[in-house]
Amino acid sequence: MDKRLRVLLLSRHRDTLDSLEAMLRNESRIKTERRLIVNGHVDPLSGLETLPDAMVLHLGETWQAELESLAGRPADRRPPLIVVGSTSDTNIMRLAMQAGARDLLPLPLVEADLIAAVARIERDHQAARAHGEARLSAFMNAKGGCGATMLACNVAHMLSSVSHKRVALIDLDLQFGAIPLYFDQFPKRGILQALENVDNLDETALEGYIVKHASGLKILGQAADDPLPLKAAGSQQVQQLLNVAIRGHDHIVVDLPRRIDAVAGVVIERAENIVLVVQQSVTVLRDATRLMNCLRRNLSVSKERIVTVINRYAKDSAISVEDIRSMLGCGEVTLIPNEFHTVSECIETGTPLLVHARSAPITRAMMKLETRLGGDAGVQARSLFARTLSAFIRSRSP
Repeated sequence: MDKRLRVLLLSRHRDTLDSLEAMLRNESRIKTERRLIVNGHVDPLSGLETLPDAMVLHLGETWQAELESLAGRPADRRPPLIVVGSTSDTNIMRLAMQAGARDLLPLPLVEADLIAAVARIERDHQAARAHGEARLSAFMNAKGGCGATMLACNVAHMLSSVSHKRVALIDLDLQFGAIPLYFDQFPKRGILQALENVDNLDETALEGYIVKHASGLKILGQAADDPLPLKAAGSQQVQQLLNVAIRGHDHIVVDLPRRIDAVAGVVIERAENIVLVVQQSVTVLRDATRLMNCLRRNLSVSKERIVTVINRYAKDSAISVEDIRSMLGCGEVTLIPNEFHTVSECIETGTPLLVHARSAPITRAMMKLETRLGGDAGVQARSLFARTLSAFIRSRSP
């Protein structure tokens, strides 16, 4: 994941954008983007699907409308702001403060002042990531029915119950998602209602749309009586929802529907790991190859961020692990054995694998996946085995 600070440069003048970009060009921890504000738009961020980490706004002829527009945005839809303009006008200073400006830099702009102002935001951003931002793992099927939802549910449960993380499990299949049923939950409100009210959402309000499992896992999915939604969620809504969720949790697990669109793009951009779930099938691997190419080439996802999982693995299959690694161009592959009846019983009863069949091979394999994604269930399982073996050896000693 690209951890550079994404700074959006905004002005109504191309030459000003050129100048701002040149001043920040050599700052390796900053990634600059630019936007020419055209006539007719007073909101500098109008139409942006993904917000930057910070923005530098050069005030033009319509500065008052621009600052008022930014000030009117919800706090979580207003990135840290540096304003470049007159520092002698008290109205500019007042509106800049209302818009959340961190710095107001005078004209003519001094390069060192701009670099220092951006550096302060970058340090705050890195500190927030280190101390407050949750990890995000996104699960996606290469082809329908590969088992991504089952894996997402059980990994999230292990992160919560074994690794003792504060975990939120989010189901973004807004039409046919069924994650609450995997835990025998029937919520009255869920993700559709949360997205409808996302402008007023904070950590406390989000709790009203979540159901909490006995393990401590928080689940945000479809309400039991939700009708089939015909309107797709906007990527901006999902972005806002994630902004709230990451502030109150250690790990976010997202079950993505099998499609690449603006919503998926928002999640994939923020995910530390994208878990691609495949099976040993020619048709599955055909789609997996296309999906892998899209992730890497179109969405610029690095190889290290993609975790390939072979679900229902069979050692005697005509398609081997090496075949899959060669076709997908991936490294280490996680193998989940085929225990169809055990999984079916868990789903039918709404019971996680860790509770229903703790010692089963599929559960142990799932623990290894959970550990790979930032938990320690696999480590604890190995430690328990080592202690048990040690005790057994001692008991057999003369």
